[in-house]
Amino acid sequence: MEKRLYVRKIENGTVIDHIPPGFALAVLKILGLTGKEGHVIAVVMNVESKKFGKKDIVKIEGVELDVETVNKIALIAPHATINIIRNYSVASK
Repeated sequence: MEKRLYVRKIENGTVIDHIPPGFALAVLKILGLTGKEGHVIAVVMNVESKKFGKKDIVKIEGVELDVETVNKIALIAPHATINIIRNYSVASK
């Protein structure tokens, strides 16, 4: 499988990866994001995953999640990985 970049890298914010296919919009609902807040939000659904077959990805520019929100996401996406991005690099997982 060829590696593809579906959405540009973000400078600062959060990437939620390995969301079960079809659950990205539910994650946005948990986050309370509608798109009207002014943050750049990228939602990629049903992309190929070596580990799970298919997955969804959510990228949110300028937002870092707190522990309570991460725990809520884990209820519907227990295998999701959450990466905090600072200066285009993963600052924490």
